[in-house]
Amino acid sequence: MIIEYDRGDDSLWQQFMDALSDEFLKQTGFGIYAYLTPLEVDSAYQEFQQHQMPIHHFTHSYVRAYI
Repeated sequence: MIIEYDRGDDSLWQQFMDALSDEFLKQTGFGIYAYLTPLEVDSAYQEFQQHQMPIHHFTHSYVRAYI
């Protein structure tokens, strides 16, 4: 089953993915998909969009809370 979402702003999605991947690698030594499924990544992105904080602040706190 393939689910496609219209993200609207692909550059924001890419920035979020880069930041989240970098943060997982920095804090754990492993990439994002060693810990999260694609659906969990999408859920994290949806959560990020609901918060009013910079990407790097969100990803740092998200990874710290996850591990």
